[in-house]
Amino acid sequence: MTFSFNEQKARDFLAANKISQCSIKKVAGDASFRSYYRIFYGEKTQILMFAPPTHEDVKPFMKIDEFLVAHNFFAPKIIAADVNAGFLLLEDFGDNTYGRVLAKDVTKELNLYEKACDVLLNLHKLPTPVDLSEYNHALLFREVWLFVDWYLPLQKRFLTLAQKAEFKLHWFKLFDLVSKENQVLVLRDFHAENLMEINRGVGLLDFQDAVIGSAAYDLVSLLEDARRDVDEKTQQKILEYYLEKSGCDAKVFLCDYSILSLQRNVKILGIFSRLSKRDNKHHYLSLIPRVLHFVEARLEDEIFSEIKKLISHE
Repeated sequence: MTFSFNEQKARDFLAANKISQCSIKKVAGDASFRSYYRIFYGEKTQILMFAPPTHEDVKPFMKIDEFLVAHNFFAPKIIAADVNAGFLLLEDFGDNTYGRVLAKDVTKELNLYEKACDVLLNLHKLPTPVDLSEYNHALLFREVWLFVDWYLPLQKRFLTLAQKAEFKLHWFKLFDLVSKENQVLVLRDFHAENLMEINRGVGLLDFQDAVIGSAAYDLVSLLEDARRDVDEKTQQKILEYYLEKSGCDAKVFLCDYSILSLQRNVKILGIFSRLSKRDNKHHYLSLIPRVLHFVEARLEDEIFSEIKKLISHE
């Protein structure tokens, strides 16, 4: 499923914002319907985000972006916007995503991940933005249901009605165990492709789906990355670093971390399957083995024994 980028409309938007003589080069698309373009004019560059208005709304991005910038985090400044057309003109952070930087020099991993963890520690000290959805049971479950709707059929596996009822019951029991204390802003896709190494610090991208939820969620996103292997020693050190610096109750946090790890990775199996089946983005299937590894490792924990009976390949 694709949505055509209308270059003339983009140029009209740019011209209305005093950018006329420019070249436009596509730099990225992502798992959503959004696409991104680098605008070259004179000696300057900026990023044009196009979010098809029929399928995307740029206002949530703008809201979180403005919140982050106001609190001295490095989200790209919004230079201009046409909400109805789905165009945002953004500050250009360059091309140095964590993924690209570490592909060239993996020895920087621990240092970069500590900096990313510092972002979360600082973020978690803030009062949460108003009028933001909660990462409640309904939303958490709606996400894991993607596994049933998309991943299992891809594997030619299906749950009976009774098994589906069990699936829901056991997940809701797990969600009841997640701490309701210290609710924070959860960016939701806090991983190496959405983190940038920039001169000022850590650049943040792709946060329009932010919600209010557990502090453990974004740390799971960072350390159990579907797109790159994070060294196990780095994972352990960063987890310990967060626990030490935050001063949170380690037992409570690690329980949350474990449950949200399984929830997130089960969800991702469903999302990647849907991206292939529905949107013809088949390259996401190559990432499934890494995510499946996270799921299978987590299912060894006794707390997940009932879920394991329902979803394990064994």
